[in-house]
Amino acid sequence: MRRAKDFRETAWNILRGRYWWAVLAALIAIILGGYAGQSPIGYRFVTNLNHASQQVHQVFDGQINPQVVTTFVRPIIGLAAAMGSLAFVYAVGLFIVGSSVELGFDLFNISLYESKSAPKIDTLFSRFSIFGNALLLRFLMALKIFLWALLLIVPGIVAAYRYAMAPYLLAEHPELSATEAIEKSKQMMAGNKGRLFCLQLSFIGWFLLSALTGGIGYFFLAPYVKAAETAFYLDLTGRLPLPVAVTPAAPGSGETRVDGRELI
Repeated sequence: MRRAKDFRETAWNILRGRYWWAVLAALIAIILGGYAGQSPIGYRFVTNLNHASQQVHQVFDGQINPQVVTTFVRPIIGLAAAMGSLAFVYAVGLFIVGSSVELGFDLFNISLYESKSAPKIDTLFSRFSIFGNALLLRFLMALKIFLWALLLIVPGIVAAYRYAMAPYLLAEHPELSATEAIEKSKQMMAGNKGRLFCLQLSFIGWFLLSALTGGIGYFFLAPYVKAAETAFYLDLTGRLPLPVAVTPAAPGSGETRVDGRELI
């Protein structure tokens, strides 16, 4: 059984020579809501809002005339409300458009393992043909995870891992319905949720380093994480290529073996 280290090594090897293609694909997917990440627009909005909040605190702490405070705070509140509305509309748009982009991003990463040629960026948009089904899958997953999370945080997290393979399944098998993809994911993840958790947890150090860059580093880390998660999916389907390992043959034979094959 492969461990987190094996998936990371497999992902790193598969990205060699094609890493920047993967970075470009991840950047497009993140911006369009097809992969979990912080968009530049969302990050800028939060940064500006935090800066405005600090200014408000400074005004109140300085014991300034209440009329001046009101004059200062009122436009800030209006701006925050307007930006909040725009952010909400933007988030809804990402949720809708990203449902199909996510499936295309899954196919893009699967293609890294199935072909040695340069990956095609247009694969990201190849699943808009099943846009309705892709959106329904994302909605059902979000709803189910939310309902489980209402019980306690842990059941919600477990549910997220239970349905994690559904987008991959629908991406590769567009003939499936959203509910069928979810059910197949539940079957695949039975006994494997802890393995995926350990794989994602093994990137914690990289995530912390990305945080030190204000989130910019995540754009460069995302291809590595996604490739490792894709390796995990392919392993569950029995399609992950075995690593080529050179082992010595029997003593005195003068031969070596590569994956069980004799080389003279």
